[in-house]
Amino acid sequence: MVAMARRKDQAARREHLIAATLTVIARHGLSGVTMKNIAEEAGISPRLVAYYYPELDGLVEAAHQAATDRYYWSRQQVVAGDLSPVEKLGRLMYSGLPRGEDLLLSQVLDEISVSASRSPMHATLMTLLFDREVSLYTAVLEVGRATGVFTLVDEADAIARNFVALEDAFGLHLLAHNSSLTLERAEEQLASYALAATGVRVTPTRPDLPNTAKKA
Repeated sequence: MVAMARRKDQAARREHLIAATLTVIARHGLSGVTMKNIAEEAGISPRLVAYYYPELDGLVEAAHQAATDRYYWSRQQVVAGDLSPVEKLGRLMYSGLPRGEDLLLSQVLDEISVSASRSPMHATLMTLLFDREVSLYTAVLEVGRATGVFTLVDEADAIARNFVALEDAFGLHLLAHNSSLTLERAEEQLASYALAATGVRVTPTRPDLPNTAKKA
């Protein structure tokens, strides 16, 4: 029992350090990730951080893994349940832009993506996240086509990749505070692509709001 409690305490401490690292990355970028900054954010000593993660790179890798997992699962949850393809597509489009509770994860993933080309591990995680997001869109588009709701102009996989690429591009500019692009404008652009690709007017929709299909 003592050993089990100790393992739980250690797991909780690692989770706490990962959360602190995510916050530091979001606030200061990767250049600001130091044992000292993480320790301050976590409210512990740098020595204790080093006890659980002797190498800083190991902690950053764990934080990146956690960010990709949490971001993907949060998107998967918005399309869970008995929803129409239009509702699911609208929810995916809404969840793909940086906002609300997922803003910190979006900031972290944006910061880490810059270093992906210099790190095989980061590149692998970014690739995995991209492919998983594409799979969410692909499933919704294929059901919409099979049920006659969508008239796709291309293969579902190709359209799905375009959706994710657009989200990533808009997210980059929104996080950079590009004054030429607002969240509302990004939503309009996604809706425009959805209409062109599916033949249906679908708008980015909060999970707690309905979205109805309108043929073009």
